[in-house]
Amino acid sequence: MTAHENYIKAKEKLLAKYYQNYSDAASKKKLTAHVTGFLPFEVLVAMDIFPFYPEGYATRACNTDMGDELVFEAEKAGVSRDLCAFSTCALGSMYSDKGPQGGMIAPDLLISSAYTCGAHVPWWELMHQHYKVPLFIIDGPVLCADYEERHIDFYISQTKELISFLEKETGKDFDEDRFEKVVELSSDACEYFHKVIELRKNSPSPVGFRQLFADMFGLVNVTGEQETLDFYKAFYEETLEKKENNIGVAEHEEYRLIWDNLPIYHDMDLFDYFESKGMVFVYETLLKEYFAKGLDKSDPFRGLAKKYLTGWTNRRLDRKIEIVEEAVKEYRVDGIVVFENKGCRGYSTGQLDVARSLKEKIGIPNMIV
Repeated sequence: MTAHENYIKAKEKLLAKYYQNYSDAASKKKLTAHVTGFLPFEVLVAMDIFPFYPEGYATRACNTDMGDELVFEAEKAGVSRDLCAFSTCALGSMYSDKGPQGGMIAPDLLISSAYTCGAHVPWWELMHQHYKVPLFIIDGPVLCADYEERHIDFYISQTKELISFLEKETGKDFDEDRFEKVVELSSDACEYFHKVIELRKNSPSPVGFRQLFADMFGLVNVTGEQETLDFYKAFYEETLEKKENNIGVAEHEEYRLIWDNLPIYHDMDLFDYFESKGMVFVYETLLKEYFAKGLDKSDPFRGLAKKYLTGWTNRRLDRKIEIVEEAVKEYRVDGIVVFENKGCRGYSTGQLDVARSLKEKIGIPNMIV
C-alpha cells in the first residue's frame, strides 16, 4: 500500500469513528457536552463523554452555504449581529433547529472557558438558558509573558474541579488510567501534526493550506482515539514522501507566505487562487500555536495546562511578534497576509501591530484582507 493509499484509508477510519461517536451521542447512547475550542477535551473523552464543538459546527454551516441563513435566525431570536460569526451561526441553529445534519445535537452538559475568548461565557450562558442543562466554566490566567508555575497550578486546580463536576453530573468515577491513555494518544497525534507542519520548511512546501485546515479536524473532534493517532501518522508519512520526492503543493512555488487568523471558511477557493499564482502559505498562527502541541505524558495534568494556556489569543502582543519573527526565519517567509476577521475579534486584536513590526524590523511586506 502506498503512503497516499494508507492516508486515505486512515482518514476513512477517522471519519467513521467520528460519525459513530456522533450517532451514539444523538441516540443518547453516549453523553454529549458542548465545549469551547480550547479546553481539556481529553478529560471528557476519558469519561466517555462526546465533546461537541459548536464553533466547528459553525464552520461546517459556512462550508455548506448555510451560514447566512443561521445568522438571520439568530438575529430573529434577538442575538446581535455584532457578535462573532461563530456564535451567531451556532445560536441560529440552536434557536431554529436548522443547519448541517438537521441542526446541532442537543447537549447533556455545557462546558465553557473564560480565558481565550470574550464571547464564550455569554454564548454558553445563552445555551444554558435554552437547553436547561448543567454548565461549568473553566477559568485560566491571561499570560503576561511565558507561563509561570502559579499559572499551571491554577489551571490544574480548575481541571480537577471540572472532573469533580463531571463525576457529580454523570455519576461516573474518573478513571486515571483511561485518562493517561487518552492523553498519550492525543499527544502523539499532535506531535505527528507538528511534524507535518515542520516539513513545510522545505521548498517546495509539500502540503497546502486547505488540506491542513481540513485535516486538523481529528485533533478537535476525535481527540484521544487510536484512529486519530493512526491518521496523523499516515498524514505525516504521506507528506514526508512528497517532501523527499520534491513534490510541492503549487506547480511553481515563488513566494512563501504566512496567514494570520482563521481561514475564510465560506470561500476556501481563495487559497487555491494564491497557490495557482505560485504563492504558498507555509505557516499559520492558528495551527502551530493551538493544535501542533504534544503533551508531557509523564504528568498529564501539567501537560494539559501548558497546552491549553498557551494558545494564540492568550498571548501578549510582544510575544506574538517574537513568535511570528521566528517563523519568518525558520520557514523563509516572503510576506504575511492578515485577515481582519470580524468573526473573531479576539484573534484579530494586535494583528496590524504584528504586520507593522515585521515590515519595520525585517522588511516583510503585508497584505490586509
